[in-house]
Amino acid sequence: MLAAYVIIAALPAYIIVFRVGPLPSTFLEMMILILSFVLLIRRKIEWKKIYRQPFFWPLLAILAASLFSALMSPNWWGGLGLWRAYFLESLMFIGCLVSLVKTRKDFYGIFTALGVSALYLSVFSFWQKFSGWAVPEIFLKPDGSVDRVTGVFGYPNALGLYLGPIIILFSGWLAMARQHTGTRRRLVSMESIFKIAVIVFGFITIVLAQSEAAVLAVLAVWFLLLLYFKKTRILALILLVIGVIMLVAISPLREFVLEKVLLRDWSGIVRRQIWVETWEMLRSHWFLGGGLAGYTRSIVPYHTSADWMEIYLYPHNIVMNLWSELGLLGLLAFIWLGVKYFWMNIKNLFFKAVETGHPPRLAPGETGAPSLQSKILSVTLIAVMLEIIIHGLVDAPFFKNDLSVLFMIILAVSVINWLLQEKKSN
Repeated sequence: MLAAYVIIAALPAYIIVFRVGPLPSTFLEMMILILSFVLLIRRKIEWKKIYRQPFFWPLLAILAASLFSALMSPNWWGGLGLWRAYFLESLMFIGCLVSLVKTRKDFYGIFTALGVSALYLSVFSFWQKFSGWAVPEIFLKPDGSVDRVTGVFGYPNALGLYLGPIIILFSGWLAMARQHTGTRRRLVSMESIFKIAVIVFGFITIVLAQSEAAVLAVLAVWFLLLLYFKKTRILALILLVIGVIMLVAISPLREFVLEKVLLRDWSGIVRRQIWVETWEMLRSHWFLGGGLAGYTRSIVPYHTSADWMEIYLYPHNIVMNLWSELGLLGLLAFIWLGVKYFWMNIKNLFFKAVETGHPPRLAPGETGAPSLQSKILSVTLIAVMLEIIIHGLVDAPFFKNDLSVLFMIILAVSVINWLLQEKKSN
């Protein structure tokens, strides 16, 4: 498990790029390939668990659709490279995690590893804010001070895309904390400090990055979580009333919020233009889309704003991203996966949670009465995916080495929670 934890904690290591013969590769990819190879030759891959997990067929459909899109892409060589990194290797890592995790202790180690990555990114970003080290010139103010931090990445929104889901995951994990007595009390306290540090430092970092979509997505999902839990429901309603009063009473604040929500600022104008051009392209290429790694070439005949706007890598909308990169089949496969994901976690919410004892024996494929922590975890996993979707309305939350693996880790967490719950009931 230690090797898997290291990989999770080192997801940003994809920025270390090199070549293996004629093939470009990254340090993150090599770590995943080495772990998969070692588990394979040592016969540690549990094929039965992989095949039986609820997302097997949707993920297989995504793998096939993405390969087809890569082969049909006008940039087929680049498409195959992205297919290997974003789909094949990230799915291999799901198989590794599903095979390696045996206990709840192993399971929560995944969360800890993600938290470690969030903390060192945050600490580096804080230092970057005051030192200006490695900040691209475009994100500096005229006087040379730092306007937006970028962390180890090349642009600020990468911090928001990476840290947003982790902040929500840790918010739910913090809610799962229960009171212990005796020698466990100090340990629980230290765990809580770690969780709070990840949440607070992570949120400050996305604010320093001025990743507005990430900030909005996190705040929106935090509000939904407060509204869900009975103990915080009144607080959520009070905050809602205060927010509405402030919007009505403070004109500059109201105009600022409307400008951002209605995409009337420069960033919003650019995105709306991208969507117009992408829609025209998709109308003409409704089945194949632009092809994996082919958007920048496929969009050229429809790029009517060349005199004032560059061509971006992706359309900056989660639906258009998937449709353009993977075609209609890939988009439908992701929708299938999303429906399965939400349905599996929502089902837990309709069972009566149990504090002790074991759920009744289950038929294959069924889930029993969850523990209270499992129930909260299901709420958390729903919240994490909502954060990704909300942010994805104006950005690309999947098509990046660390983000694709992070997305698959979230799926793996959901699968492993299901497997451990099933194991407990048998």
